[in-house]
Amino acid sequence: MTQTPHAALNAALHPSLHAALPSLESGLFGRLRRDAAGEWASYVQHRFVRGLGDGTLPLACFKRFLVQDYLYLLQYARACAMAVVKADTLDDMRAAAGTVSGLVLSELGLHLAYCRDWGLDEAALEATSPSLETLAYGGFIMDRANAGDLLDLTVALSACLAGYAEVGLTLLADPATRRDGNPYWSWIETYSGPVYTCLAEAGIVRLNALSERRGGGARYAMLLRDFRTTVRLEAGFWSGAMRDE
Repeated sequence: MTQTPHAALNAALHPSLHAALPSLESGLFGRLRRDAAGEWASYVQHRFVRGLGDGTLPLACFKRFLVQDYLYLLQYARACAMAVVKADTLDDMRAAAGTVSGLVLSELGLHLAYCRDWGLDEAALEATSPSLETLAYGGFIMDRANAGDLLDLTVALSACLAGYAEVGLTLLADPATRRDGNPYWSWIETYSGPVYTCLAEAGIVRLNALSERRGGGARYAMLLRDFRTTVRLEAGFWSGAMRDE
């Protein structure tokens, strides 16, 4: 019997992924991930990701990705800041404000430090124009931030947050992943580590709770449309880094 895309996707999941992300298949996010299984697999199993795992990704592709990821994170932080405006409870405001603070005061600084290790200083990053993929993705999440409500925005941001955790944990558990001499091992450690995976799990839990309060079931068709769009944009982001390969 031929497996459905969702069954094939979940068959590849390692038990450690369920342990770190117990909410991955539950609530609204689990339903979105299941119903967009084909697009999700193209994202989390992209050849860029496989190249990170076995260390064969060309260095130029990874550097291109780092630059564009920095430019995307600026837009991501701006979209997260809009979540404070969209929130209608103090808890939601605190969560959004904490995310923005973490991005601006911590994660972007860590990203800049990581880029410097790869010979990319802040001036070089700032001088680079966003790629078409970065413009498309950043533009979409800002559109959801401006035109949608908090649930629309949180769905649009969830593919990045949860997907990187799934990628990191899957690569960590994969026996084909090269650790010794792999230039991307520190990246894998970051996105499979407890700090990031706890953030991802908390984000999924918040999304599922928000869906219950904001009528996610009644709006599901539109939310799924937006989720599929963001997942395709994520896969396109990987592809853009490999355009010349």
